[in-house]
Amino acid sequence: MFYELTDLLTCPRCGPAHGLVLLVQEVDDRRVQRGWLGCPDCRTDYPVTDGVADLRLHPQTGPQARPPHQDEELALQIVALSGLAEERGYLLLDERLAHTAHAVAELAPALEVISVSPAAEGSRGERGVSRVLSELRFPLVEYRLPAVAIAPGGDRELVAAAARRIAPGGRLLLFDAGDEDLEEVEASGLVILAAERRTAVAERELESVAGLG
Repeated sequence: MFYELTDLLTCPRCGPAHGLVLLVQEVDDRRVQRGWLGCPDCRTDYPVTDGVADLRLHPQTGPQARPPHQDEELALQIVALSGLAEERGYLLLDERLAHTAHAVAELAPALEVISVSPAAEGSRGERGVSRVLSELRFPLVEYRLPAVAIAPGGDRELVAAAARRIAPGGRLLLFDAGDEDLEEVEASGLVILAAERRTAVAERELESVAGLG
């Protein structure tokens, strides 16, 4: 887990207004291998083990990850549509796209790729990838991320949660998106830039910064 990711993570029990503090036990090149994330509000501690932050409230009984979305050159599409191939920053992947995290990080080495899933997905200790286990969609602060990629497949709640993480000027990428998902994009205040064959790109306009937070 990237050390500075702590600035974006929030307590899944208390909500996006409550950030977490980090106690490091082992760190390697600014990546936390072992430690704890603690909530000052509810006093819950969440472990970081083998570089993976486990924010699940019920790790033994939580939901299973939804099946991954498969498509040729999916990682390349994510990087290209995000507009962040040469930029520094964060790119968030939902559970159906988590399997592309390593390939996305390889294609855009300046990015830190965050994957959020209720179950373990992919290798651990990957350079440029922070994996977070959580039943919650998504335990991160709102309106701060330059890009989020999801595969909703008709899940409007997921679209709304992802849209709330997009910073002004940031992009939401949708794969396996139906009409209901695109309706939720617009209802969440984003502008659809392009949509074709169940793939869409939306953006939060810079002027929408007023009143966010």
